Amino acid sequence: MGVARTYGSFWLWVGGRVVGNTDEAEQLVHAFTPLSELARRSGDRPNARFDGMTNLQKLDLVIWARFGEDEEFDAEHWGNEDRERVRQEDLMKYEVVWRGYSPYTDGWEAILVEQDTTETLIWRRWQGKEAEVQAVSLPKGICNKVATLACQWFDPFRTQRMGSELCDQKGEIRLVTRSNDFK
Repeated sequence: MGVARTYGSFWLWVGGRVVGNTDEAEQLVHAFTPLSELARRSGDRPNARFDGMTNLQKLDLVIWARFGEDEEFDAEHWGNEDRERVRQEDLMKYEVVWRGYSPYTDGWEAILVEQDTTETLIWRRWQGKEAEVQAVSLPKGICNKVATLACQWFDPFRTQRMGSELCDQKGEIRLVTRSNDFK
């Protein structure tokens, strides 16, 4: 099982620092899927949504919207009293390192916010109950360019190793025959 899957370690360098667990070997698709989503949502993460918030508050709000408990809602810092309205916002679009998605990201969280001419990647790594928030500002569009180039590099490699996920050249759905691995 999983013989055709491409395994390896994944190194995401940001501002001279590594984000993620580089000592983990995992299916590389779990590292490239969030990058693909990062590129797809480029230009759709306005920092204006977080006016007046610190980087820590921005990161906390995005993560709370997905995983938080009602009693953890911080209306004072997040500038909105209506937690249900906040939960209905599409704040997942800001996430670029998906918490708990794979061993690459266990203990890590990261978001990207975009300004007029820059974009800021904000991340933290939990170690027990403590974490330090870090951030780097880059020229706007650089994360998209890097993510796109990485995915363009990986996709032919994945396709060669595994085959197309969706269709053959005729546009028909491909079905994989199942072997009886339990004999």
